[in-house]
Amino acid sequence: MNETQQLLSQIVALRRRLEGELAPRRLVEGVRAEGGPSPTAEAAADEPATALERRVAYGTWSHRLLDDTIKRLGEQTGPAENPPTLPSQLTSRVRRLLCLGYEQLQQLRALADEPVLQLDGDDPLATYYRETVAMADTALRMVQAYPDAASVQLRLCDGLQATLQVVGDRLAALQAAVRKRRRENDQIERLASGLVALERGEAVDVASLHALAEEIIEEARQGEPLRFLAAPATEPARFIACHSLVVAQVVARLVRHDLDLRHRPREVVLAALVHDVGMLRLPMSLLSQEGPFSDDQRRQLETHPRLGAELVGRLGAESWLVEATANHHERLDGTGYPAGLRELQIAPLVRLLAVGDVYGALCCPRPHRPAFDPRTALTETLLLAERGTLDRLQGERLLQLSFYPVGTAVELADGSVGLVVATHMARRDLTTPARPVVALLTDGLGQPLPQPRHLDLAEVEGPAIVRSLPAAERRRLARVLLSLA
Repeated sequence: MNETQQLLSQIVALRRRLEGELAPRRLVEGVRAEGGPSPTAEAAADEPATALERRVAYGTWSHRLLDDTIKRLGEQTGPAENPPTLPSQLTSRVRRLLCLGYEQLQQLRALADEPVLQLDGDDPLATYYRETVAMADTALRMVQAYPDAASVQLRLCDGLQATLQVVGDRLAALQAAVRKRRRENDQIERLASGLVALERGEAVDVASLHALAEEIIEEARQGEPLRFLAAPATEPARFIACHSLVVAQVVARLVRHDLDLRHRPREVVLAALVHDVGMLRLPMSLLSQEGPFSDDQRRQLETHPRLGAELVGRLGAESWLVEATANHHERLDGTGYPAGLRELQIAPLVRLLAVGDVYGALCCPRPHRPAFDPRTALTETLLLAERGTLDRLQGERLLQLSFYPVGTAVELADGSVGLVVATHMARRDLTTPARPVVALLTDGLGQPLPQPRHLDLAEVEGPAIVRSLPAAERRRLARVLLSLA
């Protein structure tokens, strides 16, 4: 076998391995019913049912994407131990492109093992990954049908090179998205582990909590979008960690505008990270309850600030952190809990934390309700401030995030869809919070634009945001974002 055939054989083998992970596997019972052993039967027997279901789902996708022509071409390659039918010689340009395609397949194969890439769900990133694999796979399969004529190969190379360039761009977008998700998961796990250790009375890595606070502060300085993280209430530590991280992100963006607290950003963010640790002392059934609480359940829920303050106190934390944990549900009008404090009895740091806690909770789903869109969450929080329940000045600072924080997917009045990329720090008039800078991604008919078009709604007349997109539409938009990355 010459070098060309060896290279193509390697690509075919790698492609087969990639396909093998995504191909449907017969269940063990089905194999046994046929009366003959299967090369994958023993492996399937050792796998959990969820893994088998995932492989079946991958197979459904694979067979739907590959058209009949490509399937027939793949069948001509024969068993893995036999050399496939290949061109007898290839030009140097084709060889270079094949090497590039081989590297891309290896990188795609590595991504398939990433836990954050949920290939068995409706995750838009997983869909994007599957499409990219199919594109690379199809392009390399076609090389098997290239004629020996060098002139024809050179003409076909233009299409192969263009396809692999698109694959490379999509691969880079996938890798960037996976890195971002990995960072988010890392933050959730670090905080969840710290909260669990704190609740159990174990040694807590205080330095890790401080480092996490600094990361969140730096994200706010860099103007990164808010990430409304969520986890099932059946996983209490992650559920509480996600909420605490959202609140920490919010207060990290608000504290910059507070003259008294702007020099203590780490204290404010650290308080947000641990303020709900007392929730870990409550029954999981209470956290995951979908219906209204009974009076007894509500009284039990209202004990979590006190329980949290006790846990933070055991850590040897300073008094301000214990106070913030104990009082984050107190309200200026005396309607809060657990002590019913009023007005000046509530410290400035606690007032800011309370605003961030309410806004962050409304923006994320709960077992008894879906997430509010950011505009509704902000409006509800401002109404509480207007009624004297929350601090009015701290509530109004939420307007710095605007009705549509950076990262919000929105629809304009003409039907075009975009992403909020910046908000106006200074309020020019009452409409400014509703008129951020938007990167338009589609036109009014829903067709993707060749490249994002930036529009400062505060500087133009006419275009206006009519709504933020719900989760299902954001998932569809995510595919557009990835394709433009």
